[in-house]
Amino acid sequence: MLRSEFTQLLENLQADLAEMGRLVDQTTRQALQALQNRDADLARQVIDNDDVIDNLQNTLEEECVSLLATQQPIATDLRTVMSVVHLGVELERMGDYAEGIAKICLRTYEEPLLKPLIDIPRMADLALKDA
Repeated sequence: MLRSEFTQLLENLQADLAEMGRLVDQTTRQALQALQNRDADLARQVIDNDDVIDNLQNTLEEECVSLLATQQPIATDLRTVMSVVHLGVELERMGDYAEGIAKICLRTYEEPLLKPLIDIPRMADLALKDA
């Protein structure tokens, strides 16, 4: 394989990882919105999106393994591939957390709140402000 093809494969991996990050960000925001607004339909959508995130992570991992096996990258390229693998795992875990929030929302959306949701949206705003 030519170096230009290899470089294109690395760029594709990075683009797929960025797309996964965008989806995880969107899903996390939706999970918090579903919890705050007690929106069961949005919570179900978040749960469905977790399968998409899981599939993206599996695809990324397969592409990385294939690249490692066929190209045997060294130095910076190897670090890039390994970073994609690790970041994919972490993003998938974050998607699982969003799914967990959505499941809590579904279990509790018909129940009255013990107290108003003030701190959770404030923490979300602080955490997602720089994202």
